[in-house]
Amino acid sequence: MMPEAPLAEKSAVLARHAFFKGASAGALNRLGAHAREVRYSAGQPIFRKGDEGLGLFAVLSGAVKISVPSPDGRELVLRLVGENEIFGEVALLDGGPRTADAMAAGRCHLLFLDRRDFLAVLKEEPSLAIKLLTLVSDRLRQTSEQVEELTFEAPTARLAKALLRLARLQGTAAAEKPQIRITQKELGRTVGLSRETTNKCLNEWALDGALKIEKGACTLLDRAFFARLASGEAP
Repeated sequence: MMPEAPLAEKSAVLARHAFFKGASAGALNRLGAHAREVRYSAGQPIFRKGDEGLGLFAVLSGAVKISVPSPDGRELVLRLVGENEIFGEVALLDGGPRTADAMAAGRCHLLFLDRRDFLAVLKEEPSLAIKLLTLVSDRLRQTSEQVEELTFEAPTARLAKALLRLARLQGTAAAEKPQIRITQKELGRTVGLSRETTNKCLNEWALDGALKIEKGACTLLDRAFFARLASGEAP
């Protein structure tokens, strides 16, 4: 286990995190005093649906998959949370159990903030409370958009959006040919498609020269092609 960072370092890390930017030095020091660094390897569960909601997580690096399981073992991926984002806010606010599973989508470095400590700071730091309300509103909008996409949008458009979003989360979006590290099974789960349907789409795109399929990854060879698909244009 790596040694815990000193208070000044943890406060500085919080100050750089998008959610905590603008918070007072006093608030950052109070949060930093109780923040705990945690690291997870790919595929490692962070919490499960129904677990006690003990606090909030801030992502320093890596990505986290938020999903809900079905009784028959299937999984619906609600969202992928990346660097400079937070998760676990629902249980933080109401003190209830976790509403979904959270699992490391790759190696993750997180900061954990205990619910009691965070709520105490919220009472004295209105700017953070407003940011948290904005975040919850954004999550509701994302959920509405996801339901709309799953109901009305073509599988190809959903897959294209997922690939572009994953490139941003994994930090490869700026590359000429972004590589995305994800299995076909996991990719399909992010948009509610079977592995077979996902495989069919990817193979067709590979034959067209728009994408290169690799083991546990794929590379976008024609980014404009996927941008058109994501916007709803015909390929």
